[in-house]
Amino acid sequence: MSTFDTSAGGVPQAPAMRIDEAALRRYLAATLPDFPAAVDRLEVFQFSHGQSNPTYLVKAGATNYVLRKKPPGKVLPSAHAVEREYRVLAALQATPVPVPRVLCLCEDPAVLGTPFYVMEHVRGRIFTDPSLPGMPPQQRAAAYQAMAHTLAALHSVTPSEVGLDGYGKAGGYNRRQVWRWGRQYQQSVAAGQAMPEMLQLHKWLEANIPASDSDVAGTRISHGDFRLDNLVYSSTDPSRVLAVLDWELSTLGDPLADLAYNCLPYHLPSSIPTLASLPRPLPPGIPDEQQYIRQYCTAAGLQYPLQAHWSFYMALSIFRLASILAGVGARAAQGNASSSIASQVGSNAVVRSLAQKGLQLAGVPLPARQQPAVAATSTSGGGGGGGQQPPGGSSAAAAAGAVTLGLGPSPRVRQLLQKLHRFMRDHLYPAEPTLNAHAGTDRRWTVHPLQEQLKEEAKAQGLWNLWLPADMAVALQPLVQEACAGPAEMGLLLGPGLTNLEYSHCAEVMGRSVWAPECFNCSAPDTGNMEVLARYGTRDQQRAWLLPLLRGDIRSCFAMTEPNVASSDATNITASIRRQADAYVLNGRKWWASGASDPRCAVCIFMGKTDPTAATHAQQSMVLAPMNAPGITIVRPLPVFGFDDAPHGHSELRFDGVRVPAANMLLGEGRGFEIAQGRLGPGRLHHCMRLIGMGERALELIAQRSDERTAFKQKLWQHQSVRLDIARSRMELDAARLVVLDAAHALDMVGNKAARGKIAAAKAVTPSTVLAILDRAIQVHGAAGVSDVTPLAHMFAGARTLRLADGPDVVHLETIAKLELAGQRRARL
Repeated sequence: MSTFDTSAGGVPQAPAMRIDEAALRRYLAATLPDFPAAVDRLEVFQFSHGQSNPTYLVKAGATNYVLRKKPPGKVLPSAHAVEREYRVLAALQATPVPVPRVLCLCEDPAVLGTPFYVMEHVRGRIFTDPSLPGMPPQQRAAAYQAMAHTLAALHSVTPSEVGLDGYGKAGGYNRRQVWRWGRQYQQSVAAGQAMPEMLQLHKWLEANIPASDSDVAGTRISHGDFRLDNLVYSSTDPSRVLAVLDWELSTLGDPLADLAYNCLPYHLPSSIPTLASLPRPLPPGIPDEQQYIRQYCTAAGLQYPLQAHWSFYMALSIFRLASILAGVGARAAQGNASSSIASQVGSNAVVRSLAQKGLQLAGVPLPARQQPAVAATSTSGGGGGGGQQPPGGSSAAAAAGAVTLGLGPSPRVRQLLQKLHRFMRDHLYPAEPTLNAHAGTDRRWTVHPLQEQLKEEAKAQGLWNLWLPADMAVALQPLVQEACAGPAEMGLLLGPGLTNLEYSHCAEVMGRSVWAPECFNCSAPDTGNMEVLARYGTRDQQRAWLLPLLRGDIRSCFAMTEPNVASSDATNITASIRRQADAYVLNGRKWWASGASDPRCAVCIFMGKTDPTAATHAQQSMVLAPMNAPGITIVRPLPVFGFDDAPHGHSELRFDGVRVPAANMLLGEGRGFEIAQGRLGPGRLHHCMRLIGMGERALELIAQRSDERTAFKQKLWQHQSVRLDIARSRMELDAARLVVLDAAHALDMVGNKAARGKIAAAKAVTPSTVLAILDRAIQVHGAAGVSDVTPLAHMFAGARTLRLADGPDVVHLETIAKLELAGQRRARL
């Protein structure tokens, strides 16, 4: 049955849940003024719906009551607090929140064995299947809108105004929830039997609690288990919610955590029995997740789209559900569960499946189980003379994933790496001479058709948008779904949903050629700009710019650095963004706007000051400026050690009274630094990932050249100085790779902020390491190394520039030193 009629009664009481009907009658007769005195016997039935506190329909003649009580036996601390349910229901009686009228609370376990409360019986219907089968589309739409409006009504209540200011702590809700459900899960399992997936998800949640968690003013009443089957609807009008039930988990908390838990059916896999999930495609009339969130925001008076770490809230909801079900399973094992299917619902398989889903939403790789370590292949020669063998195998070592246990490529990435290496061998390397030659002609600021052909071939092989992390792909799914012709295109645009660690192995392969990243739609600055639009853009902004970028139809640039100030300190920027009516006017000079000279560059993210009088880090904003807007002038492309990187380019731009719609503002005025910090993690680490591939190719070229050339009657590799250069290059490159992989793994596990030290280390170590290897490769090649005969000179220019483009080395070293000193101080306390 997909609909439960509350007036239809319940089922006979389970033996373990049977209550003393005579004792209950005596208590009600003495407590309730309106209790029918002529009734000398009660009829008691148990509701089978739910696996929480046992709930009963109590019939006293023509009068019906509902009773909820704690389950018998040992229960987890703080769980099944019916006393709190009673308190919140009593407080909400005169508010817009529809709740049953509560009649009495009995905290004396001598009456029925455990505390209980009694409330009025609300006649209506409960929908147990979120797909609402058998209902017309317009009624489905009405039911979902009523649910969203009811949740918004709850969150509109100020706790202090209804006497609930002490119902929970103000602020810090998400941190407490992560701690509470982590502890409750541990108490539900035997010692040493905790699932690695649950432990890893809990660790990620601890490290990714939103900064807004400390916002006391935003604290509201949180239902904690708000879902469709906890609502009683009118029997005749699906747009009316008559009562919200099951307040066991209610407290003071974060409204978005409530909303995320309410959205679980959009994410739960259908393979888990008894858990409510929505089918794909959605039944007609049921809004998709973003449409539903918009309904809630409209009713709650919030900005849409939500500017929040949605993946955290969804992962927390999954973790909480998994912990609850683990407790249900534990009670079933003790024989005191309130549902006959509790052992099935709380099984290890169900809990593990949920934990894996939570990790997927968080973009975290599953715990390694059978992932063997792969030893690095030595490439240095021996210590003697002519009997030695030439060095080789450096590329094979890299392709095999020559890294330590836990940081190697996952099985799905191994398959991608094989395809990437094959693509580079069959298509990319053969195309390099043509693309290099085109870059030296007077038509170099046009796109060679071969570049577009390579992109189409990469799409055909499914090697597209590999950079897009899983949590972002999940968030973008509704947008992409409405714009795509079918599942194939949708899957292409959303990519495989790799973690940062997984993508690092792929980016290494792409870094072996300056032409490669664009072929897979994984080039800078587009990946960073797409991330900004995905995380901070409105839906209209995403439709206008993100979708074409995901398709590879356009390119973009980022304008922050200025010629007249030290832009490594972005508080120095002088460009202005001024509001005029329904528009913003941009003025300023920018340079090193990579990609601005590309004829396909259609949009620029412009950073300027909206309020120079605000706090230092609240003066700057970011706004989207179409490159064809009047007032934007490309002054010139700036060469990098003589390379102008056509048709991409690194341009100097002038913005003279550029007028853009006010709707082009990203996130809000004064939030430019917030966006920049969100952009600095994965996007900047991508450069380091690609640099490792550049170093690998340089090392290969050293080995090849040393075997091809003879000097002073010996092959170059037979000279000790060359062998030592090869040995040092291998050791340093493997060390740098581990630093980068460790930073990528930290990004997955703890997020940008907590991983900033490891990211800084990767940015400081990798360019310098690869520069040293490139320098050795150039030296081995002699004059050819500084010419266009090899890619080494171009690579050297790019690697040297990254010691500035990703922030000066000293900035990264300062970050590392401050964190290290702070850690040492904490250790001494």
